[in-house]
Amino acid sequence: MLTILIILFLSFAPMLLYAFFLWWLDRYEKEPWLLLAFSFFWGALPAIILSVILELLFDIPATAFASNHTLIYNLLGGAVTAPLVEESLKAVAVLGLLIFFPREIDSPIDGVLYGGMAGFGFAAVENLLYFITAYGDGGLVSTFWLAFLRAGVFGLNHAMYTGFTGLGVALALEYRQRWFKWLLPPLGLSLAVFAHAYHNTLATFWSHLEDGTSLFVAIISDWSGVLLLLLVAIWARWLEQARLVAFLNSQAAAYRIPAGELATLISPRQREKVRWQALLNGDFQRWYQLRRYFQLITEAAFSWRRAGQGNVKSAADLGKIAVRLREVQVLLSPKL
Repeated sequence: MLTILIILFLSFAPMLLYAFFLWWLDRYEKEPWLLLAFSFFWGALPAIILSVILELLFDIPATAFASNHTLIYNLLGGAVTAPLVEESLKAVAVLGLLIFFPREIDSPIDGVLYGGMAGFGFAAVENLLYFITAYGDGGLVSTFWLAFLRAGVFGLNHAMYTGFTGLGVALALEYRQRWFKWLLPPLGLSLAVFAHAYHNTLATFWSHLEDGTSLFVAIISDWSGVLLLLLVAIWARWLEQARLVAFLNSQAAAYRIPAGELATLISPRQREKVRWQALLNGDFQRWYQLRRYFQLITEAAFSWRRAGQGNVKSAADLGKIAVRLREVQVLLSPKL
């Protein structure tokens, strides 16, 4: 029983911790928990199950073609089949959100977030399967070593791959040129497949040749991809702040928002500070209403921008949000 708990912990705890950090990076407008949970669940169960089935089917011709050549056989499975199948299936979560909840993807960081959640869900269950096998082959020592590699050194890989797909989807919503919009999601998915295939190719050579160079290059390239997405998150925060400032200035000029609130509304740190003050003072109602106020302000800023680009639905959304904002402003007395 203790062994099962250890394996479950090694499989899920790191992925959930990484997922929490990725969620924290989205500072201005938190995404709905149900959609985040859906993305994680899709990666953890449907994507895994379908991947196993499809990879077994594709293994039949690979076995017939290269059963006597172990390296070629493993490269076909690891560097061709697995990236194409797994990244396509994980991408379904992000594409589903694009189709059914496009207004929830307001910024490039949202695409990375939803893609990352699907990747973390996939990685958690895939790690579980690998760790069970490792325990059967070499006990806990083998399991811990594999956990160090899969959940530690390469723990962000699956989230990074699908993060590229999500980034392509999110960027497609940023541009108005129709031909370019439709090009970006396939480009994001292609980058995810390439990054996955590149890693698996290096991992295959490392396992066969025991060449430390392949492992070193894999670590450098994988963490370069993670760093790239981190830079995207930083850029997305700057972009969100610029849009928020433009909206708030327009509202302050129209006397809909007090000018004295702007500094707090623009800064994620100041937002958290006033909410913590309310919580520490035992004013749970104010703590909750502040959360609603900050969320609505950010949603209004994004809808205001889209409405300015001629999006009729966003213009209607902005009117609804304005009504809710006025209700919350009445409840928040004294003001910020």
